[in-house]
Amino acid sequence: MTESFFPEENTATNPPEQIESPERLSDAPPEPPADDEVGSEESRLAALIAYVPFLCFIPLLNMRDNKTALFHARQGVILFLIELLAAVFLIDGISDFFFKGVLLAAVALSAAGIYSALQGKKFRLPVIGDLADKTKL
Repeated sequence: MTESFFPEENTATNPPEQIESPERLSDAPPEPPADDEVGSEESRLAALIAYVPFLCFIPLLNMRDNKTALFHARQGVILFLIELLAAVFLIDGISDFFFKGVLLAAVALSAAGIYSALQGKKFRLPVIGDLADKTKL
């Protein structure tokens, strides 16, 4: 038989030999590394350390290859920052200064909005404009 220019005809008359690779012979999926398992001793210890306020950076810096440790370390760092913010607001002088600064910024942004409204222009307020776009009012 002559060989055709169309690949479909070539494969129909002369099917290629199917050689199974060693990967196709086993049906089991590859196992993840043992150090990244949720139940491993190292991962559980890293998850525990991640939620202790000043120790949360240890798994974040030392265990970059362990996904479970990184997951808990990132959450622990965010919680640590929230705890620091709450501790700062316990101090009367600092919290008063912060709230006065926020109030002053709100008044300034309101004045800028009034000014642009009087001119008939649409002025996007720096932080407020993005938040207003994300909310469904």
